[in-house]
Amino acid sequence: MSIAEELGTALDAHLIEGLAGSAAFDRGARYMYDGRVQSVAEEDGRLRATVRGTMPYRVELWFDGDELLWRCTCPAAEDGSFCKHCTAVALSLLYADEPPDGLDAPVTGDSSERGGESEDTLIGRFVRQLDPERLAEIVLRQVAGNWRLREQLLGEARAAQGWGLDVSKWRRRINSAFDIGGFVYYQEAADWADGVNDAIDALADLADAGHSEDAVALIEHAYQRADKALHNVDDSDGWLTAIAERLAELHLRACEASSPDPLELAKRLTELELNFDLEAFCRSAQTYSEILGPTGLAAFREAIEPAWRQIDPAAEEWSTGDYYLRQAMIGWALAIGEPEALVEAHRRKRVHPVDMLEIAESFETAGRDGEAVTWARKGLAGLGHGSWQADGLRDFLARKLRERGEPGAAADLYWNAFTARPSLEAFRALPEQDQRAPDKRPDWVERCIRHLRRRLGTEAPEVSSLPPDVMGLGSPDAPHEAVVLAEILLYEGRAEEAWAAALQHGSSWQMWMTLARAREATAPRDSIAIYESQALAIINRKKPDQYKIAVGLMSRIRGLAADAGDPELFDSLLQQVKTVHKAKRRLQGELGDMAPLTDMSVGNATS
Repeated sequence: MSIAEELGTALDAHLIEGLAGSAAFDRGARYMYDGRVQSVAEEDGRLRATVRGTMPYRVELWFDGDELLWRCTCPAAEDGSFCKHCTAVALSLLYADEPPDGLDAPVTGDSSERGGESEDTLIGRFVRQLDPERLAEIVLRQVAGNWRLREQLLGEARAAQGWGLDVSKWRRRINSAFDIGGFVYYQEAADWADGVNDAIDALADLADAGHSEDAVALIEHAYQRADKALHNVDDSDGWLTAIAERLAELHLRACEASSPDPLELAKRLTELELNFDLEAFCRSAQTYSEILGPTGLAAFREAIEPAWRQIDPAAEEWSTGDYYLRQAMIGWALAIGEPEALVEAHRRKRVHPVDMLEIAESFETAGRDGEAVTWARKGLAGLGHGSWQADGLRDFLARKLRERGEPGAAADLYWNAFTARPSLEAFRALPEQDQRAPDKRPDWVERCIRHLRRRLGTEAPEVSSLPPDVMGLGSPDAPHEAVVLAEILLYEGRAEEAWAAALQHGSSWQMWMTLARAREATAPRDSIAIYESQALAIINRKKPDQYKIAVGLMSRIRGLAADAGDPELFDSLLQQVKTVHKAKRRLQGELGDMAPLTDMSVGNATS
């Protein structure tokens, strides 16, 4: 089942609204119906999409076990919130053609009155039947108040006449979008970026209207203004980086349409790549290789060669200019497809092991697999198996080893990674990467568990109960191997063994909470003890914005105590919080009318 199908099966509108809140849910639904969810793709078990807001935001949705996880590049999601962009992507999986319950789609009227056709279809059919004079009257009225539509039509009209643009006017318009007469502070940055993006949209219209050659020059001018704006805009949210990337993408598209002179283009690309702080044209020779062709690529190399020779390989540090030059030379080497040129570009300074993956891939592309494997081995040895940076090299080398008929050697790479830095992710990769036999998974599971127990110096302990005082259970000093052991056992469905291992060796608070949730049905008193300890710890931190979390844990304890037939487990905690922390008004407000399970005055059970 694809990740899109998994998400579509697991999600519904009510769950999404619960994650997002009503305001973000409503805005996200509107975004979906406006067609703002774009570039949906599946990669590495994650659903990725772009959502057009005030700027393009990247959204990811995926599962870790049974837990839904998400990420968005917008400011509202920085604290982990399920934002309107995540909402739009999630809803797009469920309601491509119809609205969720309780939310009207942005079309009105009774479709039965229109024979079942949408409003867009109705309008399209009506417009095509309009008298030309009436249609012209409507368009001209809109043109008077919509500068972008006016410029789009004017651009198409001039192109139809074979006329160019008034480039100086467009430069002034670009300057006006970037320069608002002073420093742009954080609170103003989003609106400022909206204005700049409107100007970029208009440039895209020009390119589409047949003015791609003029558009190239104007885009380069806009890029220069964006680079200058780095000193005049609070770019904490990365607006300028996104603007630069949009301009670079549009520049490539316009160049593809206009077929510029390769010698002139090579000269301008070197300036865009080497002379600006923004890096959207990094490795431009590779990006523009088809447009440059052999002549342009040779001119590009000739343009950067003098500065390249001035780099001192013995210098301790790279300057910013050295870094830009190195990236330009690497882009040129990748464009011409010669591995030796790429090695030389990297070797002007010490080759970092991470770079060796790119070199190995270059040799593979050239059909020189033996050298590709050699470079991959060098890189992996330089990084060490435990480095997170080694993942790409390991995957590459394992694939090449399997292609050579060495599946055991490929599997050993992942075992070395697990033993060097145990983690649940490294554990999960082992059986997936061992392709010698499908029935080897149980062997890998037990081998990993035995390895961790040996590292901890123990065998499997007996299951036991929590000590009376659980406040110190979640320790940052708990052995890393102990946390991973509990994670693996729990992942394998062996919750009682995971619990016993945590009791014996300690664990993180996150793992204690996960274990408590997993054992609620079989050991509710243990779970209550963990939740109570965490709730009190949160309250004692005296951070009012976290009191809601503590009260949520207390609510969970209430349900477990009721199910266990022991109301005192909750009632004593509630009494303690209401009495000891009665001065914390915000906490008491969060508690609201939360009632004890037993009526203290008469001893009757309450709901």
